Amino acid sequence: MCYQLVVVSALTLSEVRSMLPAGVRADALDTSHLLACRALFRGAQTAAHLRVGRCACRLLPDHFRDRHSDEAELRARYRRLGVPRDATIAALDRHRHGASDGEIVAHGSLHAFVAEHARNAGPALYVLGFGAEDDVPPVPAALVDRALADTRGSDAWLVEGSAVRVTR
Repeated sequence: MCYQLVVVSALTLSEVRSMLPAGVRADALDTSHLLACRALFRGAQTAAHLRVGRCACRLLPDHFRDRHSDEAELRARYRRLGVPRDATIAALDRHRHGASDGEIVAHGSLHAFVAEHARNAGPALYVLGFGAEDDVPPVPAALVDRALADTRGSDAWLVEGSAVRVTR
């Protein structure tokens, strides 16, 4: 269980990947997920899972200040969800996978990608979820619009469980 982030774009997967900062990868989601996303974004060509290692935690600097606090927050969240201890340990191991990759992802990398996409390709949807293993967040019914200026300096614009459309 970790944070997972999906981007839905009018670009192709190759074009999305070309905008990503070093250490971040985009994996295409299946066609059924893309089709569900088109209900919120008609021009969608790509729905991709953005992550560093096996989760998006290292893209979310406001959620996690350092490696110790990220695991403490995850442990607390697992406890609130009633996740058994062995499953929590396994989830934390998955979270740690890619930690060394996460060190090369600079603070502000997510905003740099969001800004480049908005300026060069137009709006995109971002869906943040918290799930088991590599689960992709489901396509939410709610849509929140944000201007690019509202995404600067913080990842608070990402509303867990909502699709956030960022426009110029």
